[in-house]
Amino acid sequence: MAKKRGRSKTQRRTRRRSFNLLNAAELYVQTSILTNGMFNASPVQFITGRTPYTNPRGTVGVIGNAYLPSNTDSVITLPELFGVDSSKQNLVGPTGYMATVGGSSFAADPSAALATITANTKANIMPMLVQTVGTKLFFNVLKKATSKQRSMINMGFKAVGVKEVKV
Repeated sequence: MAKKRGRSKTQRRTRRRSFNLLNAAELYVQTSILTNGMFNASPVQFITGRTPYTNPRGTVGVIGNAYLPSNTDSVITLPELFGVDSSKQNLVGPTGYMATVGGSSFAADPSAALATITANTKANIMPMLVQTVGTKLFFNVLKKATSKQRSMINMGFKAVGVKEVKV
């Protein structure tokens, strides 16, 4: 049979994949709302388990960041969930003091972690909902209000040769 005459298939448009900085900022803020509400930790603190700690001698002030698992309070981190803190370890600070961190793990007792996450979520559900809706509205208004400026910035990126990043 002869080929039917008619419309030919349209070519698919190829689209360059780009990284949108404004969408990334919105995603980080939304993630921060969820991790703060459910785990009482920032996204970075939740993933790495690194928290600021104070001098054990009782003086006030943060002396650095260290892996400091704490399954006795309402802060839960990903390393704690996977049992990284199952063995005690000694940290030696820059001033020569020694602190013992670690202890029992949420991996050994997952129900304790689930209970803590549930308690955190129940305590923070309304602030989380308000912040989530507020963040979405804020970023929608911000995107509309700054569309011309962002377009100019993106044209500047293209002129320089950066085609994978957008604002």
